[in-house]
Amino acid sequence: MLIDTHAHLNFKAFSNNLEDVYKRCEEVKMSVINVGAQYDTSKRAVEITKYKNFYASLGLHPIHVFDEDFILEDYKKLFTDKVLAIGETGLDYFHSSKSEENKEPITKNVIDKQVEVFEQHIKLAKELDLPLILHGRNSNDDFRLQTVYFDLCKVLDNHNYYNGVFHCFTGSQMEAKTIIDNGMYIGFTGIITYPNAENLRDIVKYIPLDRMLIETDSPYLAPQKYRGQSNEPVYVIEVAKQIAEIKNLNLEDVIEITWNNAKKLFKI
Repeated sequence: MLIDTHAHLNFKAFSNNLEDVYKRCEEVKMSVINVGAQYDTSKRAVEITKYKNFYASLGLHPIHVFDEDFILEDYKKLFTDKVLAIGETGLDYFHSSKSEENKEPITKNVIDKQVEVFEQHIKLAKELDLPLILHGRNSNDDFRLQTVYFDLCKVLDNHNYYNGVFHCFTGSQMEAKTIIDNGMYIGFTGIITYPNAENLRDIVKYIPLDRMLIETDSPYLAPQKYRGQSNEPVYVIEVAKQIAEIKNLNLEDVIEITWNNAKKLFKI
């Protein structure tokens, strides 16, 4: 079965067309994991698990840690048997906050706050025996803030919890090796279809298929074929096609193996 392991149909971008998007998912008989970025979107992700083959993940995105508190008990109350993961959580060295009024340079205090909230997510994931959906983004202009994937691994190592996926991976081959050597998965989006993403395609070629997940990050990062449009889960097929081309495999094999990877990680 085709699966989009990271979408945001729980975001306002889909408030007027969710039913149509769901119908397109149903037509191709695919599964979708909708990922929370704040309490309200986590709650919404759970609400739309009413749709067949829709699942949820609960989390406070690192760019929102100054916008609201991560109250572990409140998130815990959202848990149902269709909640498959905790996140997205992690570290972001690109944005300190989504809200204009809270934006500030990425300082030690900002990173410390992100780590503190990340550790609370790990605590909840351990308690509920769920994998983590991890976000990492490096700074574009500060060479001192180019280590986000290794920093994420350090926190995981401190808590002895290598269980989850590094979503929307854009790191190096060495970072990818560190991730898979620790038994975790790497999620790829439509970015791998972009003309300037040759380095990332090389990493796809390097990583074993049994350590990969496919995702859209809808409504963001539409594949090249749909560039400039709002992304949606059915477009994850373009990610699978690109992986099949890179690895010289049948598309059906890529779909089957990435589905089995998702079943194993998320216990679907």
